Formats: sequence, C-alpha cells, structure tokens
Amino acid sequence: MDLGTNISRLRAERNMSQGDLAEALDVSRQSISKWETNASVPELEKLMKLSRLFGVSLDELVTGEASPVPEPEAAAAPPARNASGHKTAGVILLCMAFLVWLLLTALGGLLEGLILAAPFLMCAAVCFACRRRAGLWCAWVVYLFVELYIRWATGITWQLVLATPYFTPSMNYIRLAIAYVQLLVMLLMFFLTIRSFRQVRVDLKKRKNTLLLAGGWVFFFLLRFLKNKSYSQIYQVPALNTSLGVRLLLGAGDVLLLAAFAALLVFSICALRGLKEREVR
Repeated sequence: MDLGTNISRLRAERNMSQGDLAEALDVSRQSISKWETNASVPELEKLMKLSRLFGVSLDELVTGEASPVPEPEAAAAPPARNASGHKTAGVILLCMAFLVWLLLTALGGLLEGLILAAPFLMCAAVCFACRRRAGLWCAWVVYLFVELYIRWATGITWQLVLATPYFTPSMNYIRLAIAYVQLLVMLLMFFLTIRSFRQVRVDLKKRKNTLLLAGGWVFFFLLRFLKNKSYSQIYQVPALNTSLGVRLLLGAGDVLLLAAFAALLVFSICALRGLKEREVR
C-alpha cells in the first residue's frame, strides 16, 4: 500500500476524523486530505509525528508492512481533552453572562445588562461550536464588541489617526491617542489571524473558491459604498444623528464590515500562498 492509503487506514482504525488528525499535528485539514490522496507528501518531521501518534514504525507507516511497535490506545486523547476544555470554558462564560445580566438588571439597566453580557454569550457559543482556534475567535468577539462600545460612546475610530497632521490641542489629544490604540490593536488582530492560518492554502483552481473570493470582495465594496451613502443621509438629520440607538446600529455596521474585511484578507492571503506553492512546484 502507498503512504496515503496507510495514513487513511491508520486514522480510520483509531476513529479519528481528518480534523482530529490535523489538530493533533497542528496542520490544516486540507493537508491531511492531500496526504491521503497522495497529492502531497508529509515532511519528515510530520512523518515522525504520525509514526508516534499511530504507534507504528516509519517503515510500517510508509510501506504498510507489519511492525512490532506497540499501538497506544490513547492516540486520539488530545482532541477529546481539547473538546472537553472548550465545553468547560463555554459553561463558565455562560454563567458569567448570566451574572452580568442579572447584576445590571437588578441595578435598573436591562439594556446595559444585555449589551455587556453579549460578549460572554458570543464567546460561549464559540467555545461550544469551534474545536479549533476557539481562543482566536473569542479574541475577535471581545475586540469587535470593545470597538463597538468605543464608537458608540465616543464616536472615536482608528480613522482619526489620518487627521494627525491637522490635529490641534483644542481637538483633544486623548481622542487621538485612543484612535492610535485602536489602530494598533486592529493590526495586532490581523497579524494573529494571518499567523494562525499560515498553513492553510486555498486552491484557486477550484471554481468555487475563485467565485467566493471575487464575489466576496465585490460584495464588500458594494456594502461599503451603500454604508457611506446611507451614513451621509443620516448625518443630515439632527434627530437621527444624536440618537443612541441609531449610533449603535451605525457602529455595529462598521465593526461587521471590519470583520468581513479581515476574513476576506485572510482568505486572499491563503489563496496567494496556494498560487505561490503551485508555481514553485
């Protein structure tokens, strides 16, 4: 048997999905799929990890011949522990959300309780739904909510840094400092996300991926154009311009567009990496 068939067989014998094996080896699920279909070959380091994980020798892994190396029964334990840890974190976050909501509601702020409990609820949902990168997605949830709160309460956004050359003391330098912090945190989130997906590749030979990427960018710029158009109309109405509810909706639109831009940026970088690897081959 070939190497890909052996990997698929050994994985199935241990009741591991491609996602479980990818998580145990710290690679993408697409890499596992390519190995099993012989579209690519694992590096030596990954072969050694596979050998230890499956409890077989390198010879048996590559050729499929019997090996005296004993097979560990706890090979699939790491994914199970991770899943259990995510569920525990999710339960804790749900309890924290309930306590925040209960405390602020008792103090007479039902709306404030719901708004401040929302990040805990969203992070709990992430912990229950995501087996990989749950910490990254929770960080994004917290970041976007904090960004929303700042925009809603103060109207400050990172775009304010563009006005640095024209800033004067009367415009309040604290506002400018907050804008710089927002910009730095946003760039940090982009960096961490791109780094987390450094091993993921998107194959643009597949028509579906190409259409998703192109359509995503077109849809993003269309929404951005419509947002700017509608914002200019709203700002001309004083009653709407000062409404806290309208400002909250406008801020929510901004942070959702920011999240969409981050997703498209990561998707595009993964696609470019896939094209670069194909050119090298």
